[in-house]
Amino acid sequence: MQNEKQAILYQAAYVWKELMSYRYVFTCGYKGNLHAINLTFSPEDFPHLAGFQYLKDIRLPRYNPRKIVDIVLQQKITYTNVQKAAQFHEFVEPRLAALVQLKEALDCDFDLFTYVPRFYPFITKIKADYLIATQQEPISFVFIIKESPSGESVCDYLCFSAFAKGERLSGEPATQDAVKKDSYSY
Repeated sequence: MQNEKQAILYQAAYVWKELMSYRYVFTCGYKGNLHAINLTFSPEDFPHLAGFQYLKDIRLPRYNPRKIVDIVLQQKITYTNVQKAAQFHEFVEPRLAALVQLKEALDCDFDLFTYVPRFYPFITKIKADYLIATQQEPISFVFIIKESPSGESVCDYLCFSAFAKGERLSGEPATQDAVKKDSYSY
């Protein structure tokens, strides 16, 4: 097996695989109304969350995005492969670090914010509905979006992006909702 630093890709895939069997339900109150957020994790979202879009300068085997988690767990794609990418340390490694902590972050106290980009001190093109900020170190941000691209009013959400707090993301979000959370295993 790889050393601890090199195991980060494997650990991120392992945590994501575990999260795929969970559904987190957050009930948040805003202006006297309760809103349910059902957060789920699908296998095809892992490559984006792990930063594979920043690995274009290296040669990796082509796989269906839905199968990448299992391919990493089978060690057909390893840290040694991906760490050669020019943007690995800047864009991929912080995402992997956030993914490794994701389940723990969701199981501990966190802040849930309505995501309004102009209120935050960092710049991103992410279009999301909510932002989760962990309270423990290292601080990570998780963006969650509605599952339905048609804009229908649904309560099912997907984890869209996860980042460790750093130069790119710093500062504190501006508005907070009250949150009650539950998790269910499938």
